[in-house]
Amino acid sequence: MGLTMSWDRILYPLDLIGCNLLGRHFVGAFNVNDVLDVGRDLKRQGFGVTYNLLGEHVTDDKDVRMAVRTTIDLISKMDNSSLGNVSCKPTLYGLNISRETCFTNLSILVRLAVEKDIEIEIDAESSHYIRDTFEIFSRLASKGYNQYVRQAVQAHLKETFSLMDDFNMWDKNLRIVKGSDVYQEDESMIVKDPLAVRERYLEILVRNIKNGRRPFAATVRDIDLARKVIEISAKEKGQFEFQTLYGPVGKRMRRCLLSEGHPVRIYSPFTDTWCKDAWRPYSMRRTRINTMRKMILGEFLNYLKFFSRR
Repeated sequence: MGLTMSWDRILYPLDLIGCNLLGRHFVGAFNVNDVLDVGRDLKRQGFGVTYNLLGEHVTDDKDVRMAVRTTIDLISKMDNSSLGNVSCKPTLYGLNISRETCFTNLSILVRLAVEKDIEIEIDAESSHYIRDTFEIFSRLASKGYNQYVRQAVQAHLKETFSLMDDFNMWDKNLRIVKGSDVYQEDESMIVKDPLAVRERYLEILVRNIKNGRRPFAATVRDIDLARKVIEISAKEKGQFEFQTLYGPVGKRMRRCLLSEGHPVRIYSPFTDTWCKDAWRPYSMRRTRINTMRKMILGEFLNYLKFFSRR
């Protein structure tokens, strides 16, 4: 843990450079109308879309109300050309205030989702929030909204499987993510071996398909994992959907998968005027991931080489 944190501190200036130079490229738009235009463009290309209002760990009730209002505006303005799912981070919708506040707010959004025949995808945040998040999801699913809610589950968290057992989630709509490197977690809480994380990811996929569901298999650029998902789904005679992130990383992979006839959905983050700086922490997380650090370092070295020749 100490070594990892020291390494993160060493790379922090690089992360800041990456955030400021490239961070905005990971954000679809900076208001509702523009992100719906992004959705229309993605759908014209053949992709599905999931919209995600950025922001998390909110403790101010006013900001929570603004998040709900912005998401209502987003859903209300969707038409057939921009129709897509909506991903919600529980701590943006009131989980830091109370579990009941979050449940009430997400219930409002789910009822709107039913009218539009779309899903509310409940995101997974750090391990501190997972039990409460799964409890909220299970309550929504049990109230007749099963086909309109989907829960993200993180393969790298050790407690994921036991919590999914506790809340009877194997036959529910799932979005499967590896989860590694997204949030700083105590090492005792996570599976560190990348191969073990992948095996857990694929086990969730198999069990969800065997329970008659159509999981979303999320990956940014892991083409080997994507090929394994295709292979397993064919073997199990099940359906699935790939989900990737909006931005410059993984473009070739998602176009390749789409051209092969696989359904690909793009997770499209956005902000609004009241939360205009919410893109920064999100972009910092994206640039902290090793593949992005390598890309940023490469661009920075090319920049230095260019000026050294002048």
